[in-house]
Amino acid sequence: MRHFDPDELATGLVRVAADGRIEWFNRSANALLAPPGASLGRCPIHQISPALGEWVRQVNGQGRSLYAPEALLEEAGSVVDAYLHPSGESVLIELHPVAERVRQREMADRADRQQALSLMTRRLAHELRNPLAGVRGAAQLIAARGSDETSSRHAAMIQREVDRITALIERFAGNGERRTAPVNLHRVLAQTAELVAAEQHGGLRVERDFDPSIPELAADEGQVHQLFLNLLRNAAQAGAGVVRLTTRIEHGSPLMDRPGGHAARIDVDDDGHGVPEALREKLFLPLVSGRDQGSGFGLAIVQQIARAHGGLVEYVPLEAGSRFRVRLPLDPAVSGDDGQATGESADG
Repeated sequence: MRHFDPDELATGLVRVAADGRIEWFNRSANALLAPPGASLGRCPIHQISPALGEWVRQVNGQGRSLYAPEALLEEAGSVVDAYLHPSGESVLIELHPVAERVRQREMADRADRQQALSLMTRRLAHELRNPLAGVRGAAQLIAARGSDETSSRHAAMIQREVDRITALIERFAGNGERRTAPVNLHRVLAQTAELVAAEQHGGLRVERDFDPSIPELAADEGQVHQLFLNLLRNAAQAGAGVVRLTTRIEHGSPLMDRPGGHAARIDVDDDGHGVPEALREKLFLPLVSGRDQGSGFGLAIVQQIARAHGGLVEYVPLEAGSRFRVRLPLDPAVSGDDGQATGESADG
């Protein structure tokens, strides 16, 4: 039987004596709490973290466990779920890093704000349809009268511009009600890759690294197809010659809609010219584009579809090119029951 080594755990473990001094710690705890290259040694815990010192005092005084979710240990710059348990004359501290979970939630919150703006834009687009139709009708009447060549030319120009604006509106407001059904993710990816490669007339190579264990998703196949079509076209328009599609199951995904659940993670990597740093924070907002001729709706629709499915899309700059990482929840049958932590929550 293999010997258990606490230093192999990602969870930080610290045992604190009754006098508040550290008795023992594992490697993960040292990485979370000590400065780089330093060791915790037998320091008093309150010198390492006043918050942990106070919680140890409470556990010793009350004789019961304490739970501090997403505690910011300011001195160490770490965000952790902290569990403290009385153990004889000592207190055992468990530190579970949650920085990725917090980062994902912040991204999800930002995506939700962007989605709210997208919804407002869609409603505004709906309100614009009727007056645009009126403008186009008036231009048609002017053109029909044909009083002079200049007026006819200007009327035709008005009609063309109205048609262009209407097409943009329809393109953004075209995502209606979702129709959920089992979807084969890899079939959708293969179809979109084939379509975009054909559009580029051999100028784009799509590589695939698929995980065959990924089950069918509960999703709207048309919308998922549109999501990846937009991402692949975006890569092509960014000058990519190669796009690589990678799929994996992400266990214990940081997706906030399904904490602790499983997700399908799809990376769309390209070797294009990337996204200017100034655009990255607002990349998924409507009307934001890095191209002169771009409408700015493609990536907004991508995020909108992902959020409607309980997922999230994030942009990751690469040394050469871009990565758009898509997370979509797997079918509920794949995930186990969510557990709930027990114990007393720390205030603040």
